[in-house]
Amino acid sequence: MKVFNYLIKKTTKKFIEFIDITDEVEKLIKKSKTKNGFVIVFSKHTTAAIRVNEKEKGIYKDFARLAHQLLPKKQYYHHNDLKIRTENLVCDIGASDCLNGHSHCLHLLMGGSSEYIPIIDGKLAFGTYQRIFLIELDCPRRREIMVQIYANID
Repeated sequence: MKVFNYLIKKTTKKFIEFIDITDEVEKLIKKSKTKNGFVIVFSKHTTAAIRVNEKEKGIYKDFARLAHQLLPKKQYYHHNDLKIRTENLVCDIGASDCLNGHSHCLHLLMGGSSEYIPIIDGKLAFGTYQRIFLIELDCPRRREIMVQIYANID
């Protein structure tokens, strides 16, 4: 088994933005010359998810509506209460990037840090409409996605 490590960098624009990164992952598989194995696509962030789904605008809108219904931003979150929160404070008191309890909860519900996808004959073993998405669950920012390719050595 041989392992290849790559980093994809993206800048997101809005809450619940779906960014299709499939083509970039496929280029990395081609670059690694992997014929058979698997790839792990991993978000280095707790407020951005990696998910496999269909590329269709209605799904994006449906998911955004669901996210707003399940976890309204204006609801009380202990994570956002800077009078009681003492852990992992890397922002100024009141900075909006700390007030993202809804984003962290959404990520937890999605189980969304990574996807594991088989590679067969140099291609992602996808169904007809499947694609890999980086999904922004918070405000616009720079994101990093680790791509780790495990190639079987024949």
